[in-house]
Amino acid sequence: MLLIAFLIVGCLTFLGWYLIGDLFSPFVLVPGVWFAILLLMYVSQPPFYPIIHDFPLAMTLWSLGFLTVAYAVYALVPDERGLLSERPLMVDNVTPSRKVINVYMLITLLVMPYMLYALVRYGIERGEANLFLYIRLSAVEADFDKPEFGLAAYLIPIAPIMLILAIGYVKERWFRIVAIVLNVVSGLTTMSKTTFFVMVISILYVQYRHKRVKVSTIIMVLLLFIAFSMWFQLMRSFEDQEGGFSGADMLSVYTLSPCVAFDYYAEPSSSSFFGEHVFRFFYALGYAFGSDITPASNILKFVGVPELTNTYTILYPFYTDFGMWGVVVGGMFYGLFFGYLYKRGQYKDNVYFVLYACFLNYLILQFVQENVLSNLSLTIQYILIALVPFWFGNKKEDSVT
Repeated sequence: MLLIAFLIVGCLTFLGWYLIGDLFSPFVLVPGVWFAILLLMYVSQPPFYPIIHDFPLAMTLWSLGFLTVAYAVYALVPDERGLLSERPLMVDNVTPSRKVINVYMLITLLVMPYMLYALVRYGIERGEANLFLYIRLSAVEADFDKPEFGLAAYLIPIAPIMLILAIGYVKERWFRIVAIVLNVVSGLTTMSKTTFFVMVISILYVQYRHKRVKVSTIIMVLLLFIAFSMWFQLMRSFEDQEGGFSGADMLSVYTLSPCVAFDYYAEPSSSSFFGEHVFRFFYALGYAFGSDITPASNILKFVGVPELTNTYTILYPFYTDFGMWGVVVGGMFYGLFFGYLYKRGQYKDNVYFVLYACFLNYLILQFVQENVLSNLSLTIQYILIALVPFWFGNKKEDSVT
């Protein structure tokens, strides 16, 4: 089954490239990511449990469900710009307001350096020997001893949107450089590799769409990022973990172990209540207003494969809540969401281009975990933050494609 799944996603990847010809399109990325993961698994032969259960079928159904809807959306959504509405949300020839971008820059300039300074100072006062590890724990542990940031913590999502707007719409080089530096600072406040990955992928996508970088450059940058990630992981690890964990081990754990964890530990339709993971946002909202149902945690338990991991691929919430049918419907939902963003984002002067650049990492990291629904509050924040500059933007006579 695993070999059959590998051949299917391989064919779907080449079909997407033949039909669309865009490396960053969902038609190439979704099957392509799984193809690359399984290829790496066959080549490297990691010391994990063999995949012999539901993962191959679930992954194949996910890819087919996604692509069926995404292709339909791509074909059915009209190409005419502004056909659906003249509102800034829908029209395709509105450039974002520079004043709003400047405000985003100012907010990020005030918030991110302050947060990093506060974390470093607090860690030094506590006598922390490994500040990288301390900052990482303060980001992922809810009850960890850390500074209180109040409103500033809710302004963090502005940074990645500001970066995409700066790279895509601002001509001044110094402005773009400051935007990149501030996003690096943002990544340091959480010590999250994902934050740095979002920054790298967003820049590469915008530059690729503007024909400023080639595929070879993208591959080189991604290889450098992998090397950076290995070093970064060691820097934020416990001292006793640094000796016996090689770069190859780390790479295999982060890329291949989630598939094995899903295959052995995900149980179909095993949620404690209806849609426990898929509808987590709504349960969290109800809990805040007095509901007795405690929302599921976004941080899953560690399991052995036999190496420890706590990520189970994007398939996990759909499969755990609703079984194989959940995987199919989940893939179709993702296909609708990303197919529409991609098609409308073909014209680089609209909000969909920015949103696709922002959420692109979710498609690439589908082998790790689900992010759109499990972090729906953050998804909504990104959408609103991206919309505001276009809401106050300027409509052009002719849109540049």
